[in-house]
Amino acid sequence: MRDAFFEELYTLALADSSVVLIHGDQKAHTFEKFKQAIPSQIINGGIAEQNLIGVAAGLTLGGKKVFVHAIASFLTLRCYEQIKVDLGLMGLPVTLVGVGAGYSYGDAGPTHHAVQDLSILRAISGMTILNASDTVSLSRFPEIAHRNTNGPLYIRFDKDNPPPIYTGEENFYAGLAKIRNGKDVIIISTGLMVHRALAVADILNSRGIDIGVVDVYRIKPFNSSLMAEILTGCQKVVTLEEHSPIGGLGSLISEFLFDYGLSAVSLKRIALEDEDCFTYGTREYVHAQIRLDRDALVARIYEWLG
Repeated sequence: MRDAFFEELYTLALADSSVVLIHGDQKAHTFEKFKQAIPSQIINGGIAEQNLIGVAAGLTLGGKKVFVHAIASFLTLRCYEQIKVDLGLMGLPVTLVGVGAGYSYGDAGPTHHAVQDLSILRAISGMTILNASDTVSLSRFPEIAHRNTNGPLYIRFDKDNPPPIYTGEENFYAGLAKIRNGKDVIIISTGLMVHRALAVADILNSRGIDIGVVDVYRIKPFNSSLMAEILTGCQKVVTLEEHSPIGGLGSLISEFLFDYGLSAVSLKRIALEDEDCFTYGTREYVHAQIRLDRDALVARIYEWLG
């Protein structure tokens, strides 16, 4: 997914000399293109993420359009005060690009898990948060970020390379999309877990339960009016995320249902437990241990439906 993003950013940078990419000693094929064609527009700031935010703020005040890239957990939790003060309070349109959403780095342990980043960044005023579910959506996010002038923006994506969900005709400005119709239950998900939601829906549909799936690719600002339209007539909703149960997608949807007077809708929130994960291994292995794999999710939702 990283190549899908940075190839598009490289194209933007060729056309706009104000675009600057700062990274924390990361590797990507496209970075070599930057170095060869536009070396003044890429900076390796080293493994010093907090300093990268300060540098990005200064360059932005100097008229640059700055993108900062690092591993998601380090770019957000390690830099929270810098993001809040240097970017949020200043209203600077710096784009934070975090790779490794959720348990992407499952074999690296909890230091590398990005499972609280949505919670903390949602709390920063003026912050925009985009979470890609496939390379098609992610390839559109650089342009959205390039046009952004309304404060900091966080782009979150996976280390893996999931199959495409979208066709490439979408502009991704709506913030969310209903990607499968269903009248009995709607699963609302984000990021990689959208693929898991589709797999779960396939099985439940085969059991006679009509399941719809919604992808929330913009966590903030949330498109409440469109979601209310999608949920018209729906009585049961499941949120599915690879994130802390506190402050993530489940919290967002529960807040939305209450604020919109839709509290009659039954809501099942499926997220991580409120504890650190010390299970090491592939993502699939970790998911199997914590009942976030396909078959376990089918059983959990089926049981909830009674």
